[in-house]
Amino acid sequence: MSGANAVARLSRAIQFKTVSNPDYSAVDFGAFDGYLMFLREAFPLFFATCETEIVNEYALLCRWCGKSAEAPPVLFLAHYDVVPADENGWKYPPFSGEIADGYITGRGTLDIKSQMIAHFEAVEALVQQGFQPNRDIWFAYGHDEEVGTGHGADKIVEVLKQRGLRFAGVLDEGGIVVSGALKGVTSPVALIGIAEKGRADFEITVKGSGGHASMPPSTTALGQVAEIVRRIENNPLPARITPPLAAMLSAVSVEMGAAAGFAARHLTLCGGLVKNMLAKTPETNAMIRTTFAATMAKASDASNVLPTSATVNINTRLLPGDSLDYVEEHLKKLAGDIPAKIRRVTQTEASEVSPVTGEFCQKLINTVKRLFPEAIAAPYLVCGGTDGRKYSVVAEGIYRFTPLLVTNEEKNAMHNANERISIAGYERMIEFFSDFFKQF
Repeated sequence: MSGANAVARLSRAIQFKTVSNPDYSAVDFGAFDGYLMFLREAFPLFFATCETEIVNEYALLCRWCGKSAEAPPVLFLAHYDVVPADENGWKYPPFSGEIADGYITGRGTLDIKSQMIAHFEAVEALVQQGFQPNRDIWFAYGHDEEVGTGHGADKIVEVLKQRGLRFAGVLDEGGIVVSGALKGVTSPVALIGIAEKGRADFEITVKGSGGHASMPPSTTALGQVAEIVRRIENNPLPARITPPLAAMLSAVSVEMGAAAGFAARHLTLCGGLVKNMLAKTPETNAMIRTTFAATMAKASDASNVLPTSATVNINTRLLPGDSLDYVEEHLKKLAGDIPAKIRRVTQTEASEVSPVTGEFCQKLINTVKRLFPEAIAAPYLVCGGTDGRKYSVVAEGIYRFTPLLVTNEEKNAMHNANERISIAGYERMIEFFSDFFKQF
């Protein structure tokens, strides 16, 4: 499969506007139908070789049969839905799949059609070479990961459970290969997610008396909600060094310099110092604590009318070990004397921590070292969310890694204008999966 043809196929995949929507009835499923048809046309050997089925109309489940049924199967994940995009700020239209300047541009190039199509490219090429894995390799692709409506990965997991399947390891999106991950670390770091934070949205509401704004009380409902937000921002939960962070610090400590490296390797002695260092930037602060962010607010509908109620949404990302009940109790204590109603709008506990000692993870780390010899492979706590956590009931370990070296500019374009992937990076991604699949 030539590089030029592979690039053209990813470009074509990006052109299908597979935008998911929290309102499932509002999704344009014509684009999803077109995308699934495109896959069959573009990868005939994949579909001729793998057993494939559609789950709940649009999720895709595939089995590449191995030579033996003795070894437990492995599973590779991605999703093909994307977030919306308008054309403001884009150099090329967001669903053009434009190939220019060494890049493929468009929504889904980083999150995460590239990973899905790279799977197909690798399988197609290996089948053409006559390769068959020793064990079964499964692939599962959801269509609602970005909005979590429960129609994609959740339904696939139900099917796998019903069939009694148990996987030796699962690989989903998550960590990437980045430079400047930590101060003092000059080499790129390949961040392999072994756990992910939980997520909850807490809606905090305070009732008011309403009335004309020309005769306000000393504090309005909106003022009381603002006071709660102030207390939340000024009273973060304690910082903690979780096992995934400790493993990451140990892996990168060799490049941190004598003092910082010693601190990273001796967290029992130097944990306080390390936490103080990591708390200095939003990116590293998120590694050491459950975070709170006030993201949406609503009060009066008119400038001269006092609100009868005011509401703020607090988006929370939970460290492993911090439960939803613990976090809610913290918010109630901070509300204190203000008569606020606190309601969970969404709620997902932090995931379990996957082991780094098993066969699957070791094969993953070894593949990273071969394909990214310039990088340090390090365990990682994923601060966002993936479909991967849903598969813990059918797997020994869930790992989150996208084999792609990105710049800060490229990373910041994810879910943003000018999302794009370098052609060289995409070709290495295909090579990575080809190498990884051959180990099974």
